[in-house]
Amino acid sequence: MEPETNFYQIGGFRAHSDGWFQMYDDKPTIDAIMNDNGPELRPGGPGAPIELVLGILHNGASYVLMTSHQMWTFARKHRLRPPLRRPWTVNEFASLSPIYFATKVDLQDKLKTYRVKSQKNKKDKCDNSPANRGFVQLGDRGTKSNPRADFENQRVLYRLFTKSATPGALGLINPPWAGAIRVISIIVNTWHKDRRPERFDKPNIIDVGWTDVMMPEYLQSGQVTETVHIKMKGALKNEEQNAPFEHGTTNQEGAVDILYSDIRRVFTHDAANVPLVILVHDEEMVRGVLARSGIDVGSFTSVSALFQRETIAPKVLQITFPATRPVSFLT
Repeated sequence: MEPETNFYQIGGFRAHSDGWFQMYDDKPTIDAIMNDNGPELRPGGPGAPIELVLGILHNGASYVLMTSHQMWTFARKHRLRPPLRRPWTVNEFASLSPIYFATKVDLQDKLKTYRVKSQKNKKDKCDNSPANRGFVQLGDRGTKSNPRADFENQRVLYRLFTKSATPGALGLINPPWAGAIRVISIIVNTWHKDRRPERFDKPNIIDVGWTDVMMPEYLQSGQVTETVHIKMKGALKNEEQNAPFEHGTTNQEGAVDILYSDIRRVFTHDAANVPLVILVHDEEMVRGVLARSGIDVGSFTSVSALFQRETIAPKVLQITFPATRPVSFLT
């Protein structure tokens, strides 16, 4: 399907659904949506959950949406007047992801979080709902990071791998990399009691582990390119005991210089048209270790850069050494 460009808000502040059945009462709308067994709202078939879209704005606020196709089909079926208010456009959202409702209570509980408080005597009305009141104060300027959108974009990435999401319904062009993308999961374990200001630049590393796979091939075959566990020789110890390494043999003689050399080798990535995605825990620490290994972490970008919502591909930052392909950083 062609990528959706317009989306219509269900419930909440200035919702497009306000004038459908009963003004400012979501119950008739909820009943109509949950009683609908058409393929537009239940692409999984009759009895499958209702599938709508969750949109996260750049400031972190969220809304439950219908695609334009869903809205027009729903409006015709129930002889409703299409909303007069302009729709949300795809570029107004930092993320668009599927959201499912198995029961009427599920949808009711979700829309309840978007219910606004009375603002009769307020000149500049805004979304003061429990779901969004902490975000709308930021306006359109957003924040340096948007963890809600990052999380949802990571969900979308996984669903594209498993073919359980329709790119066009989320405003996405079918990604050319969906058949092959490299994923490295890396963990750096450091001394937990280290409180030095320079601990991210000069960490007390205890051990490091990584796994390198190709997606979606890994989901089908379980094939792993490489799994490594390196324990630093003479390293400090944490009070907690690590779980045993079950996917190979631990290198007990790790040295910093060799470790950084191994990391440079792993992150060499020059496969044409195959993006590299990095999964991490404690992003700041991993960035520090990768930087000391000679990796240009300043060129890393979020996974959203992989998603194309226009016919012209977006500019994607690249690792300059040793890789030449786009790299996305997930936490």
